[in-house]
Amino acid sequence: MSAETTTAAGPAHGAAADVVAVLMVAEWPLARQLGEWVAGMASFALPGRLASKASDHLLDTLGAMIAGIDEAPARAAAEVFRRPGPVPQGGVFGLWHNRATSDRLDAAVVNGVAAHCLEIDDTEGCDHSGAVVVPVLLSLLPEVRGEQGASRILPALVAGYEVGRRVQLALGGYDRHNARGWHSTATCGVFAATAAASVMLGLEGEQTASALGLAASSSSGGWAFSADGAMSKQLHPGQAARAGLEAALLAQAGVRGPWRVFDPVWGGFFVTHGDGSAEVDPEALVRDLGSTWHFLHSAIKPYAACRSAHTALDAFRDILAEQQLCPDDVRAVRVHVGEFLRPMICPPAPGDAAQARMSLPHALALLLEGKRLVPEDFVFFDAPEVRARLELLEVVPDPVEGREPLVEVVTKAGTFAARVEHARGGERFPLSPAEVEAKFRGLTEGRLERAHQDEWIAWARSFFS
Repeated sequence: MSAETTTAAGPAHGAAADVVAVLMVAEWPLARQLGEWVAGMASFALPGRLASKASDHLLDTLGAMIAGIDEAPARAAAEVFRRPGPVPQGGVFGLWHNRATSDRLDAAVVNGVAAHCLEIDDTEGCDHSGAVVVPVLLSLLPEVRGEQGASRILPALVAGYEVGRRVQLALGGYDRHNARGWHSTATCGVFAATAAASVMLGLEGEQTASALGLAASSSSGGWAFSADGAMSKQLHPGQAARAGLEAALLAQAGVRGPWRVFDPVWGGFFVTHGDGSAEVDPEALVRDLGSTWHFLHSAIKPYAACRSAHTALDAFRDILAEQQLCPDDVRAVRVHVGEFLRPMICPPAPGDAAQARMSLPHALALLLEGKRLVPEDFVFFDAPEVRARLELLEVVPDPVEGREPLVEVVTKAGTFAARVEHARGGERFPLSPAEVEAKFRGLTEGRLERAHQDEWIAWARSFFS
């Protein structure tokens, strides 16, 4: 191998393969290097652990999408983005009945919004990767049919999650990027959508590089919604899905995108979005590509609440279980939260269930009321008994920034404290496939008959056996 080329070591194909070997020229722009790797995913046979996890995330996102399709932001999106076409809104051919069909770009928006409406979709990718990537896969299924489409859907999903997460890491990670006011589901998710679409369409490396370059022009979306509970958060995945799909289609049609978009040039992505931060690491885009899978970090949520609140929710539940406490035993709850997390998970008093799902205090109050924190539980955010529980809760500053919240539960018998470092549903403590299927059934109960639930589960599992 010459000094001018690099490659991921190991086999490229086969059931036992865990590496994608792609020849890359070191002098190529980063977008071209990343594009070649993404293009190689179209013919990559996923190893078992990746395929199984990809199937879980596909099914989980479908459940979130079906559950959210009739929520206000999704209904509004369906009213605005309603050009006729072949793609079912909130479903897959043969698995959804009496639903409107849309143009592929419009369907990507509606399905992306629906998947994120109830704050129950997956996380810890670009942030919410499933709500961005899966709508793209569904939009392209009608034209990438048969064995080819079936063989690409999980590799396309993994490629999308991988690229979206790598862009986020290259920007300095979730905390650094979001602390600047960016919502990474939107800013990084557009690249996840582009990568997934490029794999489904079978784009070559140069075309994919162009698609990624074009996608950079649509990387936007901020956290201003947290100040007043606006609906823009729910729109972000749909906007990113549409823009990423559009970028791939334009590249397929011959539009040349800027290959040096990730390099240190005037107007480059990291120069502008990174804002000169020392934590920005563009090489993270391609470092150990195909041998280190950041997709494995993605998490499936057990609660319909902001993921940043989940460690505190786990800690609170652990205390109740370990001390065998009943809700009425609790006299007070103190949660120590750092400055970065406070505006995210302790926003102003919510005015509706969607805002309440972003509120750690409301989630804790609902737990004290015996709720499981499924999406519909948050409808009771303003019930008198929940307001009474909120009176017991206090959020206090954590003097050490960057730590997970510390939870203290005060009872007649004493004060019990816990801090959970890794939330349930994540890489350390993943949900089992059976738990993912149970979650899907819970989300779609009342929306799908049992037989139809079985069909959906079988469909999502058909790509992995």
